Amino acid sequence: MEQEPVPFNELLLLILFLGSVTFFIGMLFQVYILYRNRKSILISITVIFMTRILTVISAYFIWAFWFLPIDNMFIFLFLPAAIAELIFSPLILKMFGNKMLKIENPA
Repeated sequence: MEQEPVPFNELLLLILFLGSVTFFIGMLFQVYILYRNRKSILISITVIFMTRILTVISAYFIWAFWFLPIDNMFIFLFLPAAIAELIFSPLILKMFGNKMLKIENPA
């Protein structure tokens, strides 16, 4: 039995479906950080959309080269998307000048 090729748009929809909870949790984290740093709506929307686009693209490549002996879903988290969120979310927030941890000097 031959394996038929999967069209790219179906694979993209599958990634969006499997990673929907992961993407939503990442978006909530970014909204919280951007709100706490008092960024404008335009910057917030730009950061959120840029992160989602880069996360979906990198989740595809992580999933394509997935070689670990574990399943790529952990409860409700799509692990390739979670790995991409952990990389890109803080990186893009930092690029736009956000502080994730506000540590004040006691002196």
